[in-house]
Amino acid sequence: MKKAFTLIEVNLAIMVMAVGVMGIISLYAFGYREERQSREDVASASYADAVMGPLVTALTATNVKWSAFRQISDAPGENGWGHYIQNMNTGKVVSNPESLAQAAYAKTIGSLSLSGFPTAIPVTKSKAGNLQPALVIMHDQDSAVVKISFRAVDKENLLFSAPLYYTEARFQGVMDE
Repeated sequence: MKKAFTLIEVNLAIMVMAVGVMGIISLYAFGYREERQSREDVASASYADAVMGPLVTALTATNVKWSAFRQISDAPGENGWGHYIQNMNTGKVVSNPESLAQAAYAKTIGSLSLSGFPTAIPVTKSKAGNLQPALVIMHDQDSAVVKISFRAVDKENLLFSAPLYYTEARFQGVMDE
């Protein structure tokens, strides 16, 4: 009499293999999602660097006068990130956060009266892809520190779930008062 596998043993082996294969297949979807998210995070970080770099350079320029530095106001306004919310009840983000970010950037650079710095966010849409930027600049009039925070996402409704990039710029200019 030859020894062989019974039908029950074969079915159990197939079931164990099927569970293993299904587990491996489910990891592909997870890996794809994580890879896409990591690409967006890297793009967002480089976008933040491209926007915040010139801004910090302008704010820390040694030829900035204290009187001009003191005039830097909160941008887009006192409510900070609240300006990006269209409806407080639903938490819906404004339809075009980029326009607020551009205005905050231009307002801050413009208040310094420096030549040679870009007056608009220095990243073209072709380089940024579909990312929507959001920029908040906070400054107390008598403080020597300007706080800058930035976010960029693919879909504006996910703006507040995006990583927040933050830096501070300290006054390094000329005292004129």
